[in-house]
Amino acid sequence: MDENQYTKEMEYNLRPETVVIAGSARLPENITAKHVFGYVTIELEIDPVDDVIVDVSCTLLPFLGEKILHNALLGSKFDEAIEDAVIQLDRRFFSVTKRAVIAALEDAYRWYKKSKERVRAKHRIEM
Repeated sequence: MDENQYTKEMEYNLRPETVVIAGSARLPENITAKHVFGYVTIELEIDPVDDVIVDVSCTLLPFLGEKILHNALLGSKFDEAIEDAVIQLDRRFFSVTKRAVIAALEDAYRWYKKSKERVRAKHRIEM
């Protein structure tokens, strides 16, 4: 197997037992991407044992904006990291898409809370 092929295949493997939480938000009307994509999406890969974020992906976010997001989120507990990421983006990232990215993070947080509630409810039913 070619070394580059191996690296590419490994890049797409999720860690065992992690969950992926995705949040979306509408893009502003005044950018071209709105008419092509419509939404910005943030995906967070989370270790459910300790709720630590192990990977981050965001559509349509410029590279340096994504670095801010990665620095604020990776290796942190989900609950604490989202608030910090919103603060970091608000303070350091200036773009027409800023509000949409923050809204996508907030949407991911809502999905995370829903997933935790489902797990708790399922655990109560099984007991």
